[in-house]
Amino acid sequence: MGLAAESPNRRIVWAGAASAGVHLLLLLTIGVASVESMKPSSAPELRVYVESQDRGPEDEHDRAGPVEAPAAPTTDSREELLSAAAPSRSRAVGSQPRTVAPPALPAAVTPSEASPGDAPSGRDSPSGEAPVLSTTAPSDSEAPASVAPVTPVAPVTPVTPVTPVAPVARVAPVAPVAQPAGIDIPAVQRSVLTRWVMQAAEKLRDVNLRQARLSLMHEGRQYVALLERQPAADSMDLERMTVEITTEENGRRLRTQLQMKRLAFSHFAQLVDRPDPEVQFHDDEIVGRFHSNSPIEVGYDRAVAPRFLSLVTTAGAGFTLGTAEGYRQKDEIFRGGLATRAGRIPLPGTFSLPDSGTGGGAPGRSFGHDTRITFYPDGSYGWRELGVAGPEHRELMSTPAYILGGRNAALAVHGTVSGKVLVYSPERIVIEGSLIYAHDPRRTAEAGDYLGLLCAKDIEIARPDVTGRGDLEIQAAVYARRRFVVVDYDAPRSGTLLILGSLTAGSLSATEPRYATRYEFDKRLEHERPPGFPLTDRYEIESWDTQWREAGDEPSGASAAGASPPSG
Repeated sequence: MGLAAESPNRRIVWAGAASAGVHLLLLLTIGVASVESMKPSSAPELRVYVESQDRGPEDEHDRAGPVEAPAAPTTDSREELLSAAAPSRSRAVGSQPRTVAPPALPAAVTPSEASPGDAPSGRDSPSGEAPVLSTTAPSDSEAPASVAPVTPVAPVTPVTPVTPVAPVARVAPVAPVAQPAGIDIPAVQRSVLTRWVMQAAEKLRDVNLRQARLSLMHEGRQYVALLERQPAADSMDLERMTVEITTEENGRRLRTQLQMKRLAFSHFAQLVDRPDPEVQFHDDEIVGRFHSNSPIEVGYDRAVAPRFLSLVTTAGAGFTLGTAEGYRQKDEIFRGGLATRAGRIPLPGTFSLPDSGTGGGAPGRSFGHDTRITFYPDGSYGWRELGVAGPEHRELMSTPAYILGGRNAALAVHGTVSGKVLVYSPERIVIEGSLIYAHDPRRTAEAGDYLGLLCAKDIEIARPDVTGRGDLEIQAAVYARRRFVVVDYDAPRSGTLLILGSLTAGSLSATEPRYATRYEFDKRLEHERPPGFPLTDRYEIESWDTQWREAGDEPSGASAAGASPPSG
């Protein structure tokens, strides 16, 4: 510019140039600021104050204070107000819990209504120590959002902090596990397995082993059995055996489990080794299982016939007919069925008994001479040597009690038994009168009285002048290795001989006409036996559900515990 240095116009020109430069710089600054404000990273930090509310776990939500935003939320839900802030957020809690009044929910606002003056007055506001939710994410609008001023309120007096209790997780109920369905074992297969394990159990007992593992191949299929024997726990318990059988079918491993028990001679209402050929069953009623190691001879007339009300098994081919008048059907006599060729059950002649003792309370007392034993309801018994004058000796029985006869000594018994006792003689036992329990098991569910009569030779019913006329009742398990005898059986009819329990004998004498007979099994003997009563060599299935189950399922023994033995 060609102006004089001191010219007034020159000063005006410089002033205009400076003004233009300042305005240009200002416009550039504003332009740059406008561009930067459009970037998300340049948006101002949005600070939202959250007030904690003690409304329980179901009502715990964050509540934002009033903010000025270009776009109004579509709902006043506190959860949606928080979710609109940012997809990623961090929570910083730096204050102790405090008790505040629950504020009202904020009303929805529009951009034209949002202003600092619209903030509700008199409302609790969070202090600097309150929980803070901060985010740097952009708002819903392209325009920057500003924070509305918060009206200060008086500080809230802090109270004693309360330790928050973690909410208890609700456990979903466990659905009951259904018992896996089993596969029924066919009858033929069941029969083969039954015979196999019966024989295996007897061999295991013979060699006195506790466990054995056996294999069977039948019709191209292999079976493996694991047997475990559990000896009797005491003198009244039964020996048992657990058997698990496994096999494979169509690539699956199958398993079944059964429980067996060793039968005692007291399990039979009547067991006879060799019936007397001169004796036949006539006016007899037997309630309970019956077994004979020889063919059975029966006779009947128009008035009476024998009645076997439970299963009859015999090692023979069947039965023979003795004296018969008229006609009787087989099912009328063998009402519980007849099974032939069932195998012999040998009768042992020696027994394992405790050593005899002397004095009261001893497990056994031995008598070397013929002695009369009288049982009393108070749990005691008395004894007096036969043929010797003198007072009766008396003492309380131990539990269990053993009354033992010495060599060649006979024991005569009668009375009321209260307790658990075994009477043994190697020679002879004579029943001089009724032997009954103090607690009749037919009337008392918890009756605990047990009597066993065990003899290596004969057990007799005394003469009518000793027993008296009328019925004679014997509540006991009776075992006569050689013979069970009714003396003077041909005496005039006196009554009925009732044995409640069991009778095992090498052979039986006739009982008529002196007595008609009735043998009724004592059901308690299924689970217990009189002390020291002998066991047979026979096993029986006690429980079996007769089903195959996959090896990964629950053991079938759990369901077999209440299952009944298979029929047939």
